[in-house]
Amino acid sequence: MASVADHYHETTTRQAEQILGFLRTFEALQEQIHLAKIPQHQAELVEQVGDLFTDLNAQNEGLEVPPERAAFHKTWLEALEQLEDAYTSFRTGSAHNFIVAYMQSRRAFSLGKYLLYGLRAELPPIQPYWFLPDDFSRRTELETSAPDNTAQTGMMHRKQTNKHAEYSLYVPENYDPTKRWPLVITLHGGHGRGDDYLLTWLRTAKSRGFILLSPKSLGQTWSIQQPGLDVRSILSMLETVMDEYTVNTNRILVSGLSDGGTFSYALGISCSKLFAGIAPIAGVLPPWLDYKQATALPIFIVHGAKDFIFPVSSARMAREFLEGQDFAHVSYTELPDWGHAYTYSINETLVLPWFEQLPDRLHAAD
Repeated sequence: MASVADHYHETTTRQAEQILGFLRTFEALQEQIHLAKIPQHQAELVEQVGDLFTDLNAQNEGLEVPPERAAFHKTWLEALEQLEDAYTSFRTGSAHNFIVAYMQSRRAFSLGKYLLYGLRAELPPIQPYWFLPDDFSRRTELETSAPDNTAQTGMMHRKQTNKHAEYSLYVPENYDPTKRWPLVITLHGGHGRGDDYLLTWLRTAKSRGFILLSPKSLGQTWSIQQPGLDVRSILSMLETVMDEYTVNTNRILVSGLSDGGTFSYALGISCSKLFAGIAPIAGVLPPWLDYKQATALPIFIVHGAKDFIFPVSSARMAREFLEGQDFAHVSYTELPDWGHAYTYSINETLVLPWFEQLPDRLHAAD
């Protein structure tokens, strides 16, 4: 007869396998969502997920928990509750208030993932989710702290000060202060959050050795018409991070989604000598920036042909304008089936390779 500990382990392992499927299903939905297809998305989600959380709750209600697993179990239940909230908010949101329901859903999904990330060593079935597929075999190496490192690694969330807004930071667990680490600034969309958008870059940063700085805008969205406000905030954050960690100052990169893509232009053009390259995704090029001093800045524009917020024509015009301003390094990718949604696979399969092939910033000798 199986012991209490064995039964508990078997149960949570089986549940973790099911949750891995949910994570991948819900993430894929976030990437492909289209406002004109909400009922279809909801129906497809229910078809794939069904009564998963009802079943898990029933299993856990009568589950005997070994004393040594009490702390784990408490956090596990909290994570399941957040993921269930994400599922419920999405599938029950009505057409007239769906944006509110979606934002609630996305927030709960993020909170659930942060809880799961803290349990990752105890949930082997979910571990592949945190790595790029080709790098999962290196997981022990990537999770092992450098012998002489005393700096904090992993996820950090820092409060607003009189110099900057709140921001989130990810430092790879194998951070070694004797090496110089590239850093990516990731900019959320309108009404978004830095701690939420950071998660779209987590697998990439963890697998390929990037520090992530994910700021929150000072307002509900970025100060695009007065870029100096959020530029100063971000530079203050960056200065703090560079004081604490060994950042490769020739490999600081920027990417953002939607309004964050638009502000990627603003930040990159305003401080062009600071960055090795920028990758605006589903953004709009602000016409009032001083472009002449930034023509050496590499720019990678990514946009969906089915974008229902910022039509793809705006991205095509941005490319033509930049090339007309003598920008020497403008790359452009138009995704024929993509609209305006989250960017997990875009970051991993498009932006990451582009970042990795860039030389150190072109102004390094200045």
